[in-house]
Amino acid sequence: MTVSERNDSGVGRVDGDIVAPVDGYPRRLLLTVIGGLIVFSSSMTIVSASLPTMADDLGSTESFLSWSVTGLFLVMAVGTPVLGRLGDVHGHRELFLAGSLVLCVGTILCGLAPTALAFVAARMVVGLGIAATMPNAMAMIMDAYPPHRRSEAMGWFQMAMTGAPVIGLIVGGPLIDLFGWRILFAILTPISFVGFAAAAKVIRPSRPGVDIPIDWYGAATLGLSTLGFLLFLERGASTSFSDPFALALALGGVASLATFIAVERRVTAPMLRLDYFRRRNFTGPLIAQPLSQFAYMGAFLIAPLLLDELFGYSVAAISLVLLARPLVYSVFSPVGGRLASTVGERPMILAGSVLMVLSMVAWVFAAHWVDLPLIIVGLVLSGLAMGLASPAYATTMAAAVDDGDLGIANAMGTTMMNIGMLTGIQTMFVVLGDGRSPDDFATVFVVGAVVTSIGLVGGAMVTSSRS
Repeated sequence: MTVSERNDSGVGRVDGDIVAPVDGYPRRLLLTVIGGLIVFSSSMTIVSASLPTMADDLGSTESFLSWSVTGLFLVMAVGTPVLGRLGDVHGHRELFLAGSLVLCVGTILCGLAPTALAFVAARMVVGLGIAATMPNAMAMIMDAYPPHRRSEAMGWFQMAMTGAPVIGLIVGGPLIDLFGWRILFAILTPISFVGFAAAAKVIRPSRPGVDIPIDWYGAATLGLSTLGFLLFLERGASTSFSDPFALALALGGVASLATFIAVERRVTAPMLRLDYFRRRNFTGPLIAQPLSQFAYMGAFLIAPLLLDELFGYSVAAISLVLLARPLVYSVFSPVGGRLASTVGERPMILAGSVLMVLSMVAWVFAAHWVDLPLIIVGLVLSGLAMGLASPAYATTMAAAVDDGDLGIANAMGTTMMNIGMLTGIQTMFVVLGDGRSPDDFATVFVVGAVVTSIGLVGGAMVTSSRS
């Protein structure tokens, strides 16, 4: 049997059927994309762990500097659908390279930030770069690999994205204790430019997308809806959820969402086809993944405070403890991808939700008893939950949409994930409030367990491709 044709991704076809890659390009693409995104992923965890140190150095507060995380995800949540859709139309390579360049600039600005406000703004620039690179990177990978190998490819992708924070914690924690937090960005800046240069050289030109007009009204109303909801959470967390301005933001978000639905029903080329939401394998992951991320990221930002307040650990010590979660996530992502290809996506998504609930339960008792081994158990379980489930989230949604909508499908998954993260961060900080006792921290994790358990509904909706 010989290969009769090859698409631009280097995937061979025999009589119209996709077979194994013929020239190794998919693997080179995967490695290059990972290299382009490693700056963001390696800095994510260490920045969270270093918030107390940064607050002291910049004369600010941990609460304000938490916007360096919240603001980043806010920009990602609003910008990802638009930039993912632009990639579908104008080429995923072009949007990925543009995002990589923005990521380089944002990294420089982080290291040079003279004030806390400037640092938060720089992290939001980084968020814009990731909003462009992440959905288009995932779309390029899924386009390069045949459907039956996508879960494995995404498993390796997730391994790298979560393995980089492990390196960041191991190397970054001691360096920050010795030289200050700016050393982190001094190291990451040249790495970001190397990643951009490699991507420009290795990634092949994108195949032209369908020449359709961009649904700017749909993009604007979806962005305003997301922004209104997230700002409502932030305002409600800082004042009160009955605050008139907070309620106005919520109403604005609802109105924008209603307008978005009306626009998408009317236009001939919608930004996001609403009929996708009637497909169980599209909607199920959109429920399960954000609710797991609610606990995953919310609890992870609470963890440094817990370890600082209850144990009195330094940044380096906190980094080493937190290492358990991304390390397990990284190691088990390829396992999750392989299992999704063999036993099916549904069991892996359900397993992820169950394990995340158990991780929150472990942290409830860990906080109540001030027990470090149980904290580590909770970190391991949450890393295992996301490692096993994450490849299935992405590939299940991708298989539920048309090939020309891979960018927007991945973007919606990323946006909902970011909304889950931001909601978890804001909610858990509200629940914690000014309390710093063991039981105050335990109550936070109870909320995480309850919310995550609802995600089992989404997992139950999914129909595995292998069933």
